[in-house]
Amino acid sequence: MKNRIQLFFIFILLIASDQFLKFLFSENSVCNKNLAWSIPLAPGFFYFFWIIIIVCLAFLFFKSRKYFDKTAFILILAGAISNMIDRIARGCVVDFIDINFWPVFNLADIYITIGVAMLILNTIKSKCREANP
Repeated sequence: MKNRIQLFFIFILLIASDQFLKFLFSENSVCNKNLAWSIPLAPGFFYFFWIIIIVCLAFLFFKSRKYFDKTAFILILAGAISNMIDRIARGCVVDFIDINFWPVFNLADIYITIGVAMLILNTIKSKCREANP
């Protein structure tokens, strides 16, 4: 129970941090109406798939027994929901981090990337343990 409360506060803090920085840097931001890397998708399809992804991630979070996996799912969910808040409130995702050699992105994108990387690395680690008992 303590871990769930801790993860809930981390979840809220992640979303609040992303939203605050988007507000803070709104003058120097890009309004991205498309998917990641500016891939276009009709809004109806976008919201349909986004809701399915969020529901699946929440299901996987509650099904997972490992704190490491739960943390990864919290990162991904926080990023997904924070970007969804942008789409609903502003009609686009606010991107404000520009490193010149990569498309402009935001903190929520970093959360998603780290969470996915954690899950991939954990899966590889588990497969290696299974292959080399």
